[in-house]
Amino acid sequence: MPRRDPVSGKAIVHRVEDGMDRQDIGLTSYQMRNMYRQLGDAFFTHLDVFNYIQHHQIARWCKKGNHVLDVCCGRGLMLPLLRYYAKDIGSYTGVDIAPENATFLDKRVTDGKPLEQTVQDYYPFPVKYVESNVAVMAGVLPRKYDVIIYTSAIEHMHPAMGQLSLVECAQVAKPGALLVLTCPNTPEDQDGYDTRYRAHVYEWKRSELTKGVEEAGFTVQFEYGLTISKKALEGLATRYGFGPLLSRIAGVVPPEWYLPVFAPMFPRESSEIALVCRREKHV
Repeated sequence: MPRRDPVSGKAIVHRVEDGMDRQDIGLTSYQMRNMYRQLGDAFFTHLDVFNYIQHHQIARWCKKGNHVLDVCCGRGLMLPLLRYYAKDIGSYTGVDIAPENATFLDKRVTDGKPLEQTVQDYYPFPVKYVESNVAVMAGVLPRKYDVIIYTSAIEHMHPAMGQLSLVECAQVAKPGALLVLTCPNTPEDQDGYDTRYRAHVYEWKRSELTKGVEEAGFTVQFEYGLTISKKALEGLATRYGFGPLLSRIAGVVPPEWYLPVFAPMFPRESSEIALVCRREKHV
């Protein structure tokens, strides 16, 4: 029998198996695969490429002295890029309900090899892990944050828990804090419980996602696509007249690379979407 989440009373499972009712599942603890390992092994897809790109860009948005919260941090995919591109942040806090996921505490994220020093010595900024359901994390987190990273995770929760997690993000956000939220972009006429992957409980529609973050107390500043299907991109190229450009690029660049590069221009048509939000300053 799966264990039950004390917050919602719903099941906590690794992933959704045959016969399970997604509406009775609170969350799954399954992690997105490690893009560093996939790229290092030269066996990767556009999913690994966009995952690397999104984390790299978020690291570039983190400024000196920022306190960074990684929601549903898992193995800490954000940490290697922060270590090289935002080494002067004030701190990193990862929160996850499954402590077995937080292997960054004693292993290198990129290859899983043991750290030859403590996690505090390995990273140039303080690193903390907090075990918590993110739907109730505000009461156990040590501070408020300048940057909140919420990548490819909200779809692993029941939508009611996902909304609670957004409210919790607002509770721990400093006025004006940045929230970067990424997840699948479900067609508006599709049932969110009809998911693409077994790891997902509910895949939000763009309209639901925008409404959810705004009701939680954030303002959407802009949105962009993370990856897009080849068929959808080719249709857009025909519509907007950049077919020859796309053909030229597609002739020398594999789709694993160019699909995530073109996707930011077309968030509504992309299969994965990012919302860049700010916490209202008058809180």
